[in-house]
Amino acid sequence: MKISKNILRRAIRAAAFAIAIAGAVSCGRPRQASLEYSLSDKFEGKNVELISFADSTLLASGEVKGGKVVFDLTQIADSIGEPVFAQLTVDGRIRAFYILEPGNAVLSDTMSVATGTPDNDRLISIMARLDSIEDTNDMGVYTREVEKQYNANKDNVLATYLGVEWLKYADPERVDSMLAEAPARLRESRRADHYIKFARLRAATSPGKPYVDFAGEDAAGKALQLSSVVKPGRWTLVDFWASWCPYCIKELPELKALYSEWNSKGLDIVGVAVRDTPEDTRNSVAKHSIPWRVVYNTERRPYDIYGFSGIPHLMLIGPDGKIVSRGETPERIAERLREAAKGEE
Repeated sequence: MKISKNILRRAIRAAAFAIAIAGAVSCGRPRQASLEYSLSDKFEGKNVELISFADSTLLASGEVKGGKVVFDLTQIADSIGEPVFAQLTVDGRIRAFYILEPGNAVLSDTMSVATGTPDNDRLISIMARLDSIEDTNDMGVYTREVEKQYNANKDNVLATYLGVEWLKYADPERVDSMLAEAPARLRESRRADHYIKFARLRAATSPGKPYVDFAGEDAAGKALQLSSVVKPGRWTLVDFWASWCPYCIKELPELKALYSEWNSKGLDIVGVAVRDTPEDTRNSVAKHSIPWRVVYNTERRPYDIYGFSGIPHLMLIGPDGKIVSRGETPERIAERLREAAKGEE
């Protein structure tokens, strides 16, 4: 059957109009954004908060019921208009990260990043790469990789997280130049401001500067200053650690080997327990047979003096009371001691 050209034209115009109308309706309707977070029985009834990483704004909260909490974030995503890097906390403790964007994401308590949407899946790939490097406990390599990933993602939602992660460990002398070229979302974030201040603290306590004293306790709970266990004329390796830190425990055999070889040659090791209860520290000292002196219950004071962000953090103090190195591995510290011993021959 023939169809006249006029009828055909009208049909095409009508179809095009219908498609345009449908597109307009679709564009005007918010795309769904949701996150389903599954948790084990121990979290039942707990409150989960979704918080903006950049400025700590509370985006949503919900109670764990039947092993999960579901966030319908469509209206929030629509009102903000762009992806938001966020963290999920339970009882105030950060448990995972999530990028709020259109799409249905899922997360479980065995995961550190949500999955199911483009930016979240991209973050998983980056985090896997960073985690594999962090496991080696080589912070120099880790910091260089973070910087590389930051530069590759400077113009998207990952910029703030990766920029802050770089600020945590960066050479303080490079911070200002980095910030001068950073996107506004990073420069203006409260989180970045915190770690910029920490970078200034690292600069004030960098190699060549005298170490800064602080107070803690001995095993019996009596006041103990760091200066009382740093002996003039001897090398002192300060190990900032905690009983809950797996990397700190993993490093102990290397520190024990270092102590065994160098203690009789002029090296003392002093453990400084940070963000740890005295009871947990005492139990860990006994469990792992730590042979050196430990300063207990320093809370966050060392962080606020030396500006480090992660533990273990090793600081080598020379016989003259000046800082020789910070953040190096036990292997590199052994090399320094050998170099110093050769220089004295």
